[in-house]
Amino acid sequence: MKQTVIGNFISQKRKEKNLTQEQLAEKLGISNKTVSKWETGKSMPDYSIIELLCEVLSVSISELITGKEKDADINSSSLEEKLALLSYKVEQLENQKDSQLDSRKTVTTGISLGSVLAVVISYTKWQSIGWAIFHGLMSWGYVIYYLIKY
Repeated sequence: MKQTVIGNFISQKRKEKNLTQEQLAEKLGISNKTVSKWETGKSMPDYSIIELLCEVLSVSISELITGKEKDADINSSSLEEKLALLSYKVEQLENQKDSQLDSRKTVTTGISLGSVLAVVISYTKWQSIGWAIFHGLMSWGYVIYYLIKY
């Protein structure tokens, strides 16, 4: 799915309905900046708002997700719409999963560097490998506490 194609389609349909971004946002219970982000292709509508958006713009879910209107002589079936919505939801979940993995990598890297730093500083200060190991273990104790609590 191309975000810009979908954004242009939303913009086109909004204008056909003679709605401003602010009016559309008000009907959907969101900010006009969110609508602007959709229309510029910077983000996509959230799964929870798709049905209401389609209703306001008078389009089917499959039309919204593909970014183009169906031919008038072809009836869009309910199954096609459900499939289109399902593929959209799967894509959003994959994007969310990728985001979570990125944040976990960042946390893991930070924790590892922090532990190494604790060991190095401890060894430099007390000239003792015992204290260095102790402080390294203490930093990992904090990591375990953090993971359990959050």
